[in-house]
Amino acid sequence: DNTLIIHFADHGDMLGDHYMWRKTYAYEASARIPFIIRPPKGMFDTARGTSIARPVELRDVLPTFLDAAGDQIPEGLDGGSLLDIFRGNDGDWREYIDFEHDECYGPLNHWNALTDGRWKYVYHARTGQEQLFDLREDPGELHDLAKEQKFRGTVSDWHGQMIEHLAERGEPFVVNGDLAPRPERMLYSPNYPKSM
Repeated sequence: DNTLIIHFADHGDMLGDHYMWRKTYAYEASARIPFIIRPPKGMFDTARGTSIARPVELRDVLPTFLDAAGDQIPEGLDGGSLLDIFRGNDGDWREYIDFEHDECYGPLNHWNALTDGRWKYVYHARTGQEQLFDLREDPGELHDLAKEQKFRGTVSDWHGQMIEHLAERGEPFVVNGDLAPRPERMLYSPNYPKSM
C-alpha cells in the first residue's frame, strides 16, 4: 500500500510475427512493451486498472522515481515523470515516441520510427521505404497504408515529423531538408557524434 511499483520490459521478441523472430524490429511484437504503474494506495484518485493512452517509454522511469522521492528532476534529463499524468499535469506531454535501430542481425534492421499509439510511421533507412500502420484498426500491423492514396496526407505529416525529429543530427539523416536513405551501416549516438 505504500510502494510505487513500475513493471516494464526492454523489448519483445517477435516469436514469428511477420515471419520474424528476435528483437530489433519496429513492429509491435518487438517494440511495444508492457508499462504498468501502480502508485501507493490513496496517492491519486485514478482508479486502479485504468488504462491511460499516453506515449510512454523507458526514459520515463528515472524521472518518475525522482519525482516520487521528492527530488528535483535535472534539467535536460530525457523522459518525464509519469506522476504528472496521474496529477493531470500532462498538457505538454510528448505527442509521440521515437525509436530506431541500426543494422544488426541483418540489413533489414536499419530503420527509424515514430508512434503516438494510434499511428506508426516507419522509415527504412537502407531503401527509403516508408510504412504507415493504424494501430487502432490494425494492431497486428498486417496492412501497410503508406501506398494507399487516401493516407498520403497522413504519411506526409509523419514524414515531416520524422524530418523535424532527425534534423538536429544533420547529414546523412536529413539532406537538403528531406529524409535521406542510409544504405551503409552506421553507429550513431548523440553522446558520441563522431562515432559514425
